[in-house]
Amino acid sequence: MNLTLKETLISRSRALNPWTGFYFLQSLLINLALGYPFSLLYAVAFTCILHLLWRSMPRVQKALVGMCSLIAAMYYPFGQAYGSPNFNTVLALHSTNMEESTEILTIFPWYSYVIGLFIFALGVIALRRKVTGDKSWNMIDSLCLAFSVAVFFVAPLQNLAWGGVFKLKDTGYPVFRFVKDVVVNNKEVIDEQARMTALSNMKDTWNVLAVKPKYHTYVVVIGESARRDALGAFGGHWNNTPFASSVNGTLFTDYVAASGSTQKSLGLTLNRVVDGKPQYQDNFVTLANRAGFQSWWFSNQGQIGEYDTAIASIAKRADEVQFLKSGDFEADKNTKDDALLKMTAQVFATQRTQPQLIVLHLMGSHPQACDRTGGKYAEFVQSKETSCYLYTMTQTDELLSQLYNQLRNSGDSFSMVYFSDHGLAFKERGKAVQYLAHDDKFQQNFQVPFMVISSDDKTHRIIKARRSANDFLSFFSQWTGISAKEIANQYPFVSSKKAPPVYVTNFKLQKVEYAHLGTDIFATKSR
Repeated sequence: MNLTLKETLISRSRALNPWTGFYFLQSLLINLALGYPFSLLYAVAFTCILHLLWRSMPRVQKALVGMCSLIAAMYYPFGQAYGSPNFNTVLALHSTNMEESTEILTIFPWYSYVIGLFIFALGVIALRRKVTGDKSWNMIDSLCLAFSVAVFFVAPLQNLAWGGVFKLKDTGYPVFRFVKDVVVNNKEVIDEQARMTALSNMKDTWNVLAVKPKYHTYVVVIGESARRDALGAFGGHWNNTPFASSVNGTLFTDYVAASGSTQKSLGLTLNRVVDGKPQYQDNFVTLANRAGFQSWWFSNQGQIGEYDTAIASIAKRADEVQFLKSGDFEADKNTKDDALLKMTAQVFATQRTQPQLIVLHLMGSHPQACDRTGGKYAEFVQSKETSCYLYTMTQTDELLSQLYNQLRNSGDSFSMVYFSDHGLAFKERGKAVQYLAHDDKFQQNFQVPFMVISSDDKTHRIIKARRSANDFLSFFSQWTGISAKEIANQYPFVSSKKAPPVYVTNFKLQKVEYAHLGTDIFATKSR
């Protein structure tokens, strides 16, 4: 009896060991750091795994704890802003240059790094735990083993019950999910880049039926990270876009981007899409080339290689291409968008007989916004970064005004379209460190400005009908007068006619109905 009581007390003391609570805290923080929804179930189950490994294979446990703590510490700031790894985050890792990487690291609030260091410190403490000789198995160990194994099957069984397929790799343990998501999405990115490279080296397959351009010069200005509600001309609360608010032209106040990040959104917008996959050889530049246009591409975005991003792949098809950034270390300078106007001025200085297509790709409002403005802003709204973000809209508006004047002074008829690739979502909302970052959960991540300004416009026109970036090639065909067998024009784009329901592609490459997304309202709180 006394022996049984003694064994029971020993078991309880092991269960109440301070290290048990320590591992539980680590499990909670690792779960949080990797960007997955909080789950008490998996935190307890992972604690059990750490306990069992310590009892049976302490060195393996130390290796696991050390690796998980290091990865969690480094990923914590990203996990809070962007969530768990997905196709988009891995794609960004492949296509981001040094300058963008530096900007991303400086936009996160300071306390995210403090928490990351705390997670790392816990890992160091766990590694310093001394191994003891007592490895006898007890009832607590058996319960931990049974519980952790049972939890391993929860998510696969749920998938099966909901009509899916039973796969052990779909377990809900955050650590296992993180590894799986990185590996699977990295493979998808590599496969997509390989497909893109192959198609980029292929000749386009456009079958042009007719070419009847109304204007001599067509200009496409692609903005960056501009939420529509941040521009006064498109319903924003601030009078920060005087040119767009007054110029004669057509403004769309319900245009929806194709996706929530540059590469994916423009890949779906500017290329012909078949079964959800962009056909990189058939894009709006190759269509213009096929129709006899002379094409120019001027970019303030980075070019890492010749065909390693969807945008560089399209740009390289233009007759003349120039990147202000090449993506190497020496070229990572914070160049201004208005430097592109020197290039357009050179084009307009020479009379040309061919119809012209000129594309400008801006850095626009890309985070970190204060780097775009040099820390300048017109009105303080919640945080310095939010205030700078609003001022980037004024900078882009001024660029459009100057470009418009260049076009008018050229003496040729012209039409110019401006739109942004995607919007952003607020992070750390309501705090002094509030900032904006990529997301795919809200309508505002896809609500962007779209306007068309032509040399013969007589009025300032607003179109409230919803339009989708997935129909951009249809717009381009109607706008330039280039008819192609591969482009079906289902409705007049520049009109108030109702279009079909709009779908967007999220960061997991799933098509979701735009109308079902939540909202991320731009608060107007000022100091």
